[in-house]
Amino acid sequence: MMTTGAASFVRAPGHPISAAVLLTDSRDRILIVHPARPGALWALPGGLVEVGESPVDAVRREVREELGIDVDIRAMDLFVVEWLQATHPGRRDRLAFVFTGPRLPTSETDRITPQRDELDPLDLGGTGGGPGSPASPYRRPYPGPAPAPRLDALP
Repeated sequence: MMTTGAASFVRAPGHPISAAVLLTDSRDRILIVHPARPGALWALPGGLVEVGESPVDAVRREVREELGIDVDIRAMDLFVVEWLQATHPGRRDRLAFVFTGPRLPTSETDRITPQRDELDPLDLGGTGGGPGSPASPYRRPYPGPAPAPRLDALP
């Protein structure tokens, strides 16, 4: 059992699973977010998969909670699954699912409202958030994943 402040919980067996999404704007720039925690790094929108939830449902929920928008992400949009080793004592390795999301039109990016208790405000104007921060949440053009060969078409 672990204790954090007044709350205590039993750590589930196994490894945590996270889900994130590559969202681009109409100029093919990738949306990254900055968690509102000291020392946090910029990341793709997403978070932990809850018990009984699929990674695709988790990433839809996380985008809705974190950014205030609904995105059409399907299981076939899976881009990569990666094993991430713990980088701090007391943390566990985890399995990360990354999906490719839709290209968001300006009307949709204008509606993004970061969840205040989880994310710092977005800087869509590109002025940056201080030392070490990217110039804009939308970093560089992203061409999307290369099409994978169909398995039934391979020799």
